[in-house]
Amino acid sequence: MTDAEDVRRYADAILAMIKEDQDSGQVPRDVLNWDELDASVDTDEYWRQAQLTSGTATAAALRDTVTGEVSRRLTRSQAGPWNVTWTDPGGRSVDIGRTIGYATREEAETVGERYLTDHGGAYRVHDS
Repeated sequence: MTDAEDVRRYADAILAMIKEDQDSGQVPRDVLNWDELDASVDTDEYWRQAQLTSGTATAAALRDTVTGEVSRRLTRSQAGPWNVTWTDPGGRSVDIGRTIGYATREEAETVGERYLTDHGGAYRVHDS
């Protein structure tokens, strides 16, 4: 079990570094999780700068927990209030698009229209 204060402290430090990298253009502003982040930059550099220890089971557990917290916060930072539900011609409803929602109703409508054009059925845009 990792200490919640350590998790918060490391996540805060790493998110501050990510924000700096977003401001400089190194990291896309719409990055949603650690894997997407790792595709943009060497994430090991964040661990080095945060001075997170390594080499023990406790350090590995802390790193995993911090990674999860950073991903959770990145996802939450991109969340929008709009979701889209598509109903296939057989009547089965499915949430489509970004699972965290869309920032604007127009963006959600565009996704719904695309599904309607490609697959038939119906769609509904709704608040999250």
